[in-house]
Amino acid sequence: MAVGEACPGLLDAASGEALERVVQSSYLIRDAQQAVGVTAMGEALEGAYRAGPKVREAPVAPCTVTGRVGTNRSAEIRLSAESRNADQQGGAPGGMQTGVRESRGEKERGVAFDCVSSRVGSTREVPLRITAVFKDRWSGSDGDAALAKDYLAIAYSAARAVAKELGCGDGGGLSS
Repeated sequence: MAVGEACPGLLDAASGEALERVVQSSYLIRDAQQAVGVTAMGEALEGAYRAGPKVREAPVAPCTVTGRVGTNRSAEIRLSAESRNADQQGGAPGGMQTGVRESRGEKERGVAFDCVSSRVGSTREVPLRITAVFKDRWSGSDGDAALAKDYLAIAYSAARAVAKELGCGDGGGLSS
């Protein structure tokens, strides 16, 4: 299977090439449970927002990508949701970071953004805060030194795809 077909709808051409570099394979092994795409993730994020104070507890299945048999190269794209609803105390929305923010961890990169969407029901006052994280799970990876730009490209591609899927105003503030 071509890498561009992994995680349906989450990867643009450039991030598909980045994923090939990370898993060092142009073909992937995946099963239906691992092949979570933009549609399923969008629905899960929408449900998370509607869970109100339990927004952070709502599950959003990751997309897991595995290289050819015998390589043990794997990676995943995870999305999570939060909102000011989760921080309510006495009915007043709590504080939360806003705007586009990048994060980094060992062999991973992420991007968080705010989604104001009529589909979701989120507003400027209480946006859906989405974080897209790409994690390289292969212990033998070249890691951050060689692949940090690829990790970030994949995270941004997933974030832009979800913003489009949910109809986030101004594309969530993410650059094209």
